[in-house]
Amino acid sequence: MRLDIQCLRGIAILLVLLFHLFPDTVVNGFLGVDIFFVISGFLMAKIITKSKITKASDILLFYYKRILPLYFLVIFGTVIMVHFYLGEYLWKNNNRYSLASLFLVTNQLVIHDQADYFNAFFTRTSSINAFLHLWSLSVEMQFYLLVPFIFLGLQMLEHNYLKLIAVSLITIFGCIAYLLVLEQFAFNFMLLRLWQFSASFVALFLANTEKLPNKNDLSKDSIFKFPFTKHDICTVSLATLGLCLLPQKLNVMILRPVVTMSTAIIISSEVENCQILSSKILGYIGDISYVLYLVHWPLIAMFPPYTVQNYMFLIVSIFLISIVLHHIYEQKYLTLDCKSITLLLSVLILGNGLLQISIRQQEFWKIDYPSDIQKIIDINKAELPFYWKHDPKRFECTEEKIGEKIPDNNVFGYGSCGHGNGNFSVMMIGNSFVMNLRSSIRTHFSNNYTNFRYISLADGYGLYADTPISHVSLDVSRKNVERYKPDVLFILGRHYASMKKALQEDDKLVQEMNENIKFYEKFVKKIYILDSLILFPLGFIDLFLQNVVHRPEILEGLHLNRMKADMEMKNVKKRFSMLKCTKCKISFSMKYLYDLA
Repeated sequence: MRLDIQCLRGIAILLVLLFHLFPDTVVNGFLGVDIFFVISGFLMAKIITKSKITKASDILLFYYKRILPLYFLVIFGTVIMVHFYLGEYLWKNNNRYSLASLFLVTNQLVIHDQADYFNAFFTRTSSINAFLHLWSLSVEMQFYLLVPFIFLGLQMLEHNYLKLIAVSLITIFGCIAYLLVLEQFAFNFMLLRLWQFSASFVALFLANTEKLPNKNDLSKDSIFKFPFTKHDICTVSLATLGLCLLPQKLNVMILRPVVTMSTAIIISSEVENCQILSSKILGYIGDISYVLYLVHWPLIAMFPPYTVQNYMFLIVSIFLISIVLHHIYEQKYLTLDCKSITLLLSVLILGNGLLQISIRQQEFWKIDYPSDIQKIIDINKAELPFYWKHDPKRFECTEEKIGEKIPDNNVFGYGSCGHGNGNFSVMMIGNSFVMNLRSSIRTHFSNNYTNFRYISLADGYGLYADTPISHVSLDVSRKNVERYKPDVLFILGRHYASMKKALQEDDKLVQEMNENIKFYEKFVKKIYILDSLILFPLGFIDLFLQNVVHRPEILEGLHLNRMKADMEMKNVKKRFSMLKCTKCKISFSMKYLYDLA
């Protein structure tokens, strides 16, 4: 294996590792995965061009020997760790993802969950999902199934220049398609990642055509023809990869193509005298990069770092386990013949299959906690995944057909909670906050209303819309306010990314919010708007319970950074301060709300 490619692997895994350990500092480190895609594409292309699609066994051995034995072993070990260390409330989702990982379709499950509001959280790195990182290996394996057919077509082209043009077109048009499609979908979908693999094909065929001059090959006359050596271009490309270390988040739609092409250029240059790409340390990290990738995330997900000691534990554990697995297991099975590898894989697949059955059917895995800990778990489990599903008063309200063209999975709740003894009507509109606060608001009104209605919709902000779903939700909310004309209107919602962006001179969001308030004021007497609450990260309860059970001594580390939280919501507060409303009460606290009764 070329040392420069191994050093590139080392750079890629270090970026990914730093991103997962320090997500608020190395904010662009996730692009290390993109470097891996280019490298994997290049290696697979080289295997196929050497075999000319006549030796399928070479390709199969690459699948079997390089990837699957270690992959299945780590999944087996991770499943056991999940059931011995994580709480039962985290098993269901981890079991789903472990099964998907065994079939190498983790990326497809991520795509499925991202389209489902109730499961979207499980696709975030803040969720305790020990198998989430395997999406990239699923993408790679799906690519490996496709790439022989691509090269079968390329073999019809006689000259390397024609092949270079063909793969360049695949890369360019693939990149354009990636940029045009919804980012969340494109991120995990193999066909929309194909352009990154094909960028490595460009590197391969570029290396096989006329090469750039070496540093010592340039004469005074030739300098004016082409003043840059491949060493110069490689240096610039490496510096470009260094952008991934910047603490400021860069536009990924620009940085991803730049990182992809820079990696392809470095590979095609084959520079031998570059200090970074000839580093023995980076080369060794590249050697163990596959093990590092498989091992690091389950440990970080299950033992999230809060203190210096936590970070030291994780870093040392990740590297020690990776080094041991690399030398004791990975290097050993790579020397086995095809028959032995097949036997090893059969044992691993059978073991994983039996384990999947066991964790779903046997009581062996059940954990017994002390009564005080169990009480805390039971109380907080009521919040998982959504409070209203466990609300004992939910049966006092009647769900109704919404009567609008909106997907059922975007409707969390729509209906009324019966008649009260008061002389004014109440309506709540917004997103899932409506369902979470419904019982509290009803309780503190002490039944002092004539009618109580609620509308809880995905992306239902009530005051503005910034996505196709939120436009539908806003339209439904407006129609219901106009239809029922409540005396008191509550607008409750978690404010998302667009509200946090910097204000413009004639801010469109502020204008839209004022237009909607003006509309609501035609029909209601009083409007209460939930201001920019300091938000805990999604999945906080999972994290809290894990620390209550296993690391109670570091619970203090879960406190939010008030300054950081205020900075995050700064622009939301500014926008609310610019609202024009004579009937509104903004920034009300829950205490103020409770005093309404």
